[in-house]
Amino acid sequence: MAKYDLHVHTSYSGDCISPVKEVVKAAKAKGLRGIAITDHDTIRGVEKSRKLSGDELLIIPGIEVTSKDGHILGLGIDESVPKGLPAAETVDRIRELGGIAVAAHPFSFCAKPFVALKAEHDAIEAFNSRRYLANHLVRRFAELKGLPVTAGSDAHRPDEVGLAGLEIGGEPSVDNVLRKIKKKEVSIFGSHLPLRNYASRVIFKILHRGKTPKRELPPAFAGGFLLQRRGLPGDHGRSRDAE
Repeated sequence: MAKYDLHVHTSYSGDCISPVKEVVKAAKAKGLRGIAITDHDTIRGVEKSRKLSGDELLIIPGIEVTSKDGHILGLGIDESVPKGLPAAETVDRIRELGGIAVAAHPFSFCAKPFVALKAEHDAIEAFNSRRYLANHLVRRFAELKGLPVTAGSDAHRPDEVGLAGLEIGGEPSVDNVLRKIKKKEVSIFGSHLPLRNYASRVIFKILHRGKTPKRELPPAFAGGFLLQRRGLPGDHGRSRDAE
């Protein structure tokens, strides 16, 4: 059984500064057999990831579409899907492109929570490393509805790649991965995002609201920032330039 992280972002997502080469490097270092590049409303990171991945890492083309009703992952597609469409139409567009439509991090308080109820998805994201409370509810929902499941880290930093995903047997190909998901022949693995990474992301969004981000706050900086706000000593990390 090989491990695949099916929800990964790169610097082509507007809220992420992870250089593609660092994402690919991290995936290989963690022993993953493949990753799905699912940037927000673009597939621009897919081709660059393929050029850097080599034979040892499968790049599954994908996208995270901002539908009218919430986020939907399109796995196995090489074309973009317009954002802002109703969930049902977004699902149809993904299928027309030969992919599978996955309700991304449903029932989460910090996003439109009911996307899973707005359309008949091909699968549901049953474990997302950034969702501390919703994962159990999603897995229960999937069981009740008999839905196939996926899982992923929702990585927005290279060090987060591989925190969660699916274990899948068979050949390392996009067709096999999608087929195994639909046939429910997968196993979930995963752990939650460290809290200081989450704090880093919150601070990053606050500091870059309405701006084009140039640098990203590392978790060590975020930890120190929060401690200083409380009058406690903390460590500071260096920021890394975006590619």
